[in-house]
Amino acid sequence: MVLEILFNLTILDSNRDDPLILLATGFLNDSFLSYVTCHPVQSIMNIKGIKHLVDLLRKLSTLSTEENEEKEERISRWQSLPSATSLVEAGIIFKRGASRSILDVKFIDGVLEIPPLPIHKTTETIFRNLINYEQCHPKCEARVTSYVVLLDSLIDTANDMNILYENHIINHKLNPQDSSQFFNKLYNGTYVNHYYYKNLSQQVNDFCRCRFPRWSAVLVRNYFNTPWSVLSALATTILLIMTFLQTMYDIKK
Repeated sequence: MVLEILFNLTILDSNRDDPLILLATGFLNDSFLSYVTCHPVQSIMNIKGIKHLVDLLRKLSTLSTEENEEKEERISRWQSLPSATSLVEAGIIFKRGASRSILDVKFIDGVLEIPPLPIHKTTETIFRNLINYEQCHPKCEARVTSYVVLLDSLIDTANDMNILYENHIINHKLNPQDSSQFFNKLYNGTYVNHYYYKNLSQQVNDFCRCRFPRWSAVLVRNYFNTPWSVLSALATTILLIMTFLQTMYDIKK
């Protein structure tokens, strides 16, 4: 409200007619480096009840997930995800998502889609402000907090960070060890009574319990990780088949 009053005073003698919400959105886009992606102007103008810039940033971050989100029961406990390294060993493929919202994480047929998240010097400040706002406001749902909990589960070591980096999901300018520690301390045991990735976590864990994807992943990693190993395995298979056929032919003779 204060910003709107001051803004209205500044445009009395100005030819600019851009509303305050569009100017604020442009500021957040420029200052926070892709955390707020481009949305249609009409969608931005339809945002109501903005309390302050942190609230606007959160509403913009959740804008593309508002309509399609499945409401889940409020829970105090949930089943967390294994680390990224464990998921790869279980046969899960990481893919860079194309959603406008960083919160729009999906799991479809063994593929975990996560929209890209750049890490810069402002990242910690942004997430801490959003988490604090969700924790302090009684009617604010823990959307961003749930997202940070999910990342905290995925990233335990530098190797987990490298997996997300190699799949163009996380773009960081820190070394992998510092980046992994950043996510590990960001959540820091914050209470969440409405975890928005409960169903996704359940689907991922169910997939990990299936043996075939894990065996397939181990087979590809250990025996088919280079063209030469593939050719060698193929030649061995052909040799075994020919030996078997020759043995059967000799028996019949």
